[in-house]
Amino acid sequence: MTTHKTTLRSNADVSTPRGERWRKQLASHLGRRCEVVHDDDTITLLLAGGACAMTYDDTALHLAATGPDEGALSQVRHVIAVHLERFAADEGLHVVWDRA
Repeated sequence: MTTHKTTLRSNADVSTPRGERWRKQLASHLGRRCEVVHDDDTITLLLAGGACAMTYDDTALHLAATGPDEGALSQVRHVIAVHLERFAADEGLHVVWDRA
């Protein structure tokens, strides 16, 4: 019998010209509590049973959350959004997740 492990995905493109700054701050802050993986232009945070890959360009911070189930995915999305929105409160950033 073959078992198939499902990975749920959710993405958010957060409009900001300071994507690199927010990505570094999230990695630095959350890196004290979770594993941080640097791979070329992507920083991935391994947390809450899932992960969040972060990239950026001139106009946005791109977030790609994954988890093995709804609970883990929801927790990853919550942790990333709460921290980013708090760090960037002066900029008024708001994370809106889409289901991939």
